[in-house]
Amino acid sequence: MASVDDIVSRLQGLSLGAKVVKHDPVTSPAAWKDALAAASDVPASYELTKTLVYKPKTAKTATPVPVIAIVREETETSSAALGKKLNLKELRLANEDLMKEFFSADKDSVSPVSLDATSFPKVVT
Repeated sequence: MASVDDIVSRLQGLSLGAKVVKHDPVTSPAAWKDALAAASDVPASYELTKTLVYKPKTAKTATPVPVIAIVREETETSSAALGKKLNLKELRLANEDLMKEFFSADKDSVSPVSLDATSFPKVVT
């Protein structure tokens, strides 16, 4: 996974005009909201997101293909409905081992920027 400085550099290279807001590490959307409320230079309007990683039921010998859902923080997400839409059986939240294997990150660090040229072809988005 790329470093924070590398990601910030790439985003600034896109000339989007977005500001970088630094805060302590967070482990939940609520903590993220609190950290942004306490930070300076936060835009007046923004939306929080959450990244959910699911593992569909697979045969024991098959390699699982994780499903990534990037949704608004307040969105209730039904794994059954998502699985039905994608025609996958028994989606359940991925465990820490799967996240480390595919994204080299723990559950608190997986985000859209965890998807890179190596991991993107291995997942369903």
